Amino acid sequence: MSGALAGLRVLDLTTERAWLSGRVLADLGAQVTLVEPPGGDPARLDRRAGSPPGRPNPAWPAYNRGKRSVTLDLARPAGRELFLRLARAADVVIESYERETLRARGLGHAALSAVNPRLVLVSVTPFGRTGPYAGHAAADLVVAATGGAVWTNGDPDRPPVRISSGQYFLHAAAEAVVHTLAAVRHARRTGQGQHVDVSAQLATIRTLMNAVPGPYTDGSVVDRASFGAPVPGQPYRHLFGCRDGHILATVPFGPGPAGYVGWLRDEGFLPPALAAYDAGRLGSPTLAADDPSFPELLTGALAAYFLTETKAELTRKALARRLMVAPVNTVADLMADEQLADRGYFLTSGDLRVPGVWARLPASPLAGGGHVAEPGADNETVWRDEAGLSAEELSRHRGEGTI
Repeated sequence: MSGALAGLRVLDLTTERAWLSGRVLADLGAQVTLVEPPGGDPARLDRRAGSPPGRPNPAWPAYNRGKRSVTLDLARPAGRELFLRLARAADVVIESYERETLRARGLGHAALSAVNPRLVLVSVTPFGRTGPYAGHAAADLVVAATGGAVWTNGDPDRPPVRISSGQYFLHAAAEAVVHTLAAVRHARRTGQGQHVDVSAQLATIRTLMNAVPGPYTDGSVVDRASFGAPVPGQPYRHLFGCRDGHILATVPFGPGPAGYVGWLRDEGFLPPALAAYDAGRLGSPTLAADDPSFPELLTGALAAYFLTETKAELTRKALARRLMVAPVNTVADLMADEQLADRGYFLTSGDLRVPGVWARLPASPLAGGGHVAEPGADNETVWRDEAGLSAEELSRHRGEGTI
């Protein structure tokens, strides 16, 4: 093993809520062992509506590569005892079941601590393990709604909208990694493990940034605001259509309105009404407030020009002028992005391309392996060499359906 976390032993009991936690720990060099039910986790298969039966889940290799796999039926008493064997030598158990699942199986924090006082147990749940919502089930959309994220998304004159793909359990899973490492450091310093309680709702609230303190500081309230239309305090439109999609253009920063007016002039798209503004007026920091018609004039002219160019061409021209313009990339755009290609970001796993390493640590490189273990691929190594089962015991547990 290599990497910053080489030697850290993690038992991964996560559902898709927190697969990312084990994946990041594995990238950092930890030995992460995924514990699946006999036959493999059903989530290995694509369960989205309309998917062909038996189709592999494309999310599985993205979030579970770099992990070992063992199979074990935790609902059986024998499975419980075998898991406790593994826990004796582990540093971390990370799970994202419903709140009382592990305790009901005799594998709660008290049981794990009894066999390994230094063990860190990390639980990722929708609302945390305490409070009136602690027992509630929730999908990612529910977490987004109760965490305030849905309210801030969408156009201000319409109902709020969701983000198209699940995001907020990913935030919780990423936060779980940070809290895990803090708890491991504490355990190594003191010999005392602990139960780390991660709430996806609270992780969602952290994504709201300045929306949270506003009411308590200056009395402001962040309302829904899309980039498609101006909002109070930001009178310039930001999102524009172009020949092959959309771009973002941030007018007030950098060279400001004068830079965009100059661009329009050079491209032959400057209307007479804008041509009448001299350099002094364009450079005024209060231009939009003093002349409320100006933002509409400028963004209207930009909208007409941008429709004649592609995202790539507009971005290239804007960067040459030091204007803050960026393409709105689709997933297909990301796959072809020259920046990501230069960093070797996407890896091949089977016939899929999956996200690769997300940082570079020269002295302790991220693992970033594309290997995806088959269900139970590491049973022999783990159960015989590490847990100490004899060949006969392993065969018996397999025959009984425990492994």
